[in-house]
Amino acid sequence: MTQYPPLGDGRHRHIVIKAWMLYLGFCLVLALIIAWDLTTSRAQDTEAARQRTHSTSVLVSEWLYAAFETSGALLSSMAGEIRPENLPPPEGDPEAHARINQWLERHLRLLPHAQAIALFDREGVMTHASGSDLKIDHDISDQSHFLALRADPDLERLVSRAFWSRESERFLVVHAQSLRDAEGRFAGLLEVGLDLGFFDHWLERAEPTPGSSLTIVDHGERLLARRPRDALASLEAQMGQPVEVGRLMPLILGEKDTLHFVIVSPVDGMRRAYTAQMVRDLPFLVVAGEAQDVVMAAWWRKVWTLSLAWWVIVGLGLLVLRGYLHTLRSDLALQRSHRSLEAANRFLSREIQERQEAEADLRRSEEKYRFLVDNSYDIIYLFSPDGHIRFVSPSWKTLLGHDPDSVLGHHFSEFVHPEDLHLCLRAFADVMHHGHHIQDIEYRVLHSDGHWRWHSSSALPSRDEGGKIAGFQGIARDITARKQAEEEIRTLAFYDPLTQLPNRRLLTERLEASVDLCRREHHHGALLFIDLDNFKILNDTLGHDQGDRLLMQAAKRIIGCVHENDTVARLGGDEFVVMLHKLSHEAQEATQQAGFVADKILAALNHPYRLGDQEHHGTASVGITLFDRESLSVDELMKRADLAMYQAKAAGRNTHRLFDPAMQASVMARAALEGDLRRALVEKQFLLHYQAVVNDDSQLMGAEALLRWQHPERGLVPPGEFVALAEDTGLILPLGQWVLETACTQLAQWAGDASLRHLKMAVNVSARQFRHPDFVPGVLKILNTTGADPHRLKLEITESLLLEDVEDVIDKMRQLRARGITFSLDDFGTGYSSLSYLKRLPLDDVKIDQSFVRDVLNDPNDAAIARTIVALAGTLGLRVIAEGVETREHWEWLSRNGCHTHQGYYFGRPGPVGMIQEAIRNWTPPTRRAGNPGTG
Repeated sequence: MTQYPPLGDGRHRHIVIKAWMLYLGFCLVLALIIAWDLTTSRAQDTEAARQRTHSTSVLVSEWLYAAFETSGALLSSMAGEIRPENLPPPEGDPEAHARINQWLERHLRLLPHAQAIALFDREGVMTHASGSDLKIDHDISDQSHFLALRADPDLERLVSRAFWSRESERFLVVHAQSLRDAEGRFAGLLEVGLDLGFFDHWLERAEPTPGSSLTIVDHGERLLARRPRDALASLEAQMGQPVEVGRLMPLILGEKDTLHFVIVSPVDGMRRAYTAQMVRDLPFLVVAGEAQDVVMAAWWRKVWTLSLAWWVIVGLGLLVLRGYLHTLRSDLALQRSHRSLEAANRFLSREIQERQEAEADLRRSEEKYRFLVDNSYDIIYLFSPDGHIRFVSPSWKTLLGHDPDSVLGHHFSEFVHPEDLHLCLRAFADVMHHGHHIQDIEYRVLHSDGHWRWHSSSALPSRDEGGKIAGFQGIARDITARKQAEEEIRTLAFYDPLTQLPNRRLLTERLEASVDLCRREHHHGALLFIDLDNFKILNDTLGHDQGDRLLMQAAKRIIGCVHENDTVARLGGDEFVVMLHKLSHEAQEATQQAGFVADKILAALNHPYRLGDQEHHGTASVGITLFDRESLSVDELMKRADLAMYQAKAAGRNTHRLFDPAMQASVMARAALEGDLRRALVEKQFLLHYQAVVNDDSQLMGAEALLRWQHPERGLVPPGEFVALAEDTGLILPLGQWVLETACTQLAQWAGDASLRHLKMAVNVSARQFRHPDFVPGVLKILNTTGADPHRLKLEITESLLLEDVEDVIDKMRQLRARGITFSLDDFGTGYSSLSYLKRLPLDDVKIDQSFVRDVLNDPNDAAIARTIVALAGTLGLRVIAEGVETREHWEWLSRNGCHTHQGYYFGRPGPVGMIQEAIRNWTPPTRRAGNPGTG
């Protein structure tokens, strides 16, 4: 064994001191290296955790913001379809109320995680709701979101904080849209109700790693959703309850957008490093946290490993030094040293293995974070300080078609639409030079196939270890579908889908603005209401597809007749409206200008239309009304132009008319009469009078049923004042049905009286009533119901019935004639007379109109017409009945000239059934001069 010199030697003492100094210096340097490495590792682990929590909180907040954007777009679209003043009350019209509820239910299906959509009136009372479990009349007038929207006319939508709903017995968040009436006043709310399960859904897409948490709270620090769910058994009981997190106040107060802090969780008591992120302008925060124990676990293992290694190395050095200094060391001591070294090596191996396992855990955590990045639908990107692309996530390939690696090194401006580039460059400068956090920057990005897609981006600066801005990082979301939906909603809301012209809603907005401008600048505007003449006939004959082609051609022609700043709109069907701006200050000159445009439009619409291989000619009728400083509503202006258009149609079509106040008075009188007429049908104000029909021998042949209206205020109204209106409005159908039923009932009663059973009953039938598809079955049903003898019933028709579809008229007459009913042609000679049709009609009588009978004694023309009618009827084998016989001289003249059946005041005025029955029973024939009445 080597012998070392004794320690007392001076030279060797110097060597020993030097060796100890070197040994201590080595130990100190090794300790400093380990301390530096541990400090660096701690900072890196802390920053990595901060980046992970920040990215997670930003991602979840963007998801949540996008969900509320979707519901906001839907609410805005729905609000555009609602006229609050026209909504029926629940008790007023149950069917209309149910239709609105179903409409709300259909829109609810577009929001899969929403609970309900409801309508509230201006007092905060629920009037309509999707689903049947919501209580109508539920009152929200004391809730903060209702009070805020009612108080602020500039506030359109609002997302509320969480609140306890007594009605639903759970915590809710509502997305509410204010409703405005035609004058812009607050008229109620349209709101979507969301329970806390809505927020929990968005946390399912980013499940936290072990030891971490993900939480959503509102600005009242109420807990809305949290993962993991099994942190506490009582977590469900805490949902919706306040949690004391004072660190969140700077976010709630709007002082910051993002916060990083370390606290002990008030929910499960675990200490975590958190990042809290505002959800843009919504009252919610996303808080992502990682447990400090998990974040620092690898670091603590490294501390113990390096500390143990330091001690081992120091111990080994000490052993070497002591071996150098000590001359005698037994073999046993050497063996023990070897065993100690082996034990240290084994311990060191275990520590190295534990470190490798910790690194594997960290790698798995990073892989999970990488999986979240790689599988995100949104693009996550990182730019260099000069704007070149350093990193983009794989979703770049999905959304833009480029391989992510192929765009690295390119400047981001290469992919931005030129019109949007200034916006992106300004945002980039704000981030790089001022450190701002930008949100919701919308711009177009070039796809690999050459078309443009819309993106919305949020970004913040990336910083180096020294805190300096080292780049630009953010998230870009594809909003092309939303932009397309917004454009489609705008098109559907404001434009006609066939012609692409503005619809009634957009026209109303522009007309309101034009009226205000005319009032301020003291000039005139004009509204032209255009209706294509006989368009229904085109649709019925050529089909609706050809009708649509004509409408599109007509729209283009009208547009070509006006200036670019004028408005051409389509109201629907074949109705167009033209609004002319800035006409003359003088009313007469403005009228001439509007008339010139109307003439130009009429001329353009008169040109032939090419519909496939066919050519169609059409005309139009135009109504014009002016507006200036007079305070008129849009509805009033439309009504005036519409009235003028109907006057143009009444004037023969293919012309234009200017609104005159007298038109409105006439229409109002007509509308009042129509209302009275409808009320008369309901209140049974109609009655029948009867007038006797006699022959040459003064024998009663029958009676004609004549309609009368017993008005409660005007008294007895003659048919000439209301029958034409009944024809126009279609009321003639129920009215004619009532006349037939009443007359047949009376005819059946006469059949039981020996003095009356021989009488025939004549009933007038209108052309519209006769053309109805159910006319023949209806008449037969009335006969069966009343028991009237069809051989005693005579139906009187007019020549206007022969204007359309004569073959159908003849067929119906033959069906009824086969049952014994007879027919008379009323007012013969005053209308359309075609001998070719007349000879084919299964008629029994013709009636000479009283306009010819009245003057047969002193007007040779009327006398000649009367003789001609009698002669013609005789040739066709028809009996002639003369109406309006008022004197004995009339009677005798008609008898001498071959007319042997008469009706008129000379034989009795029309009267109620009781009066006519009494007159028939006590009939006294009128006297005739001596002589033969049949010669003349």
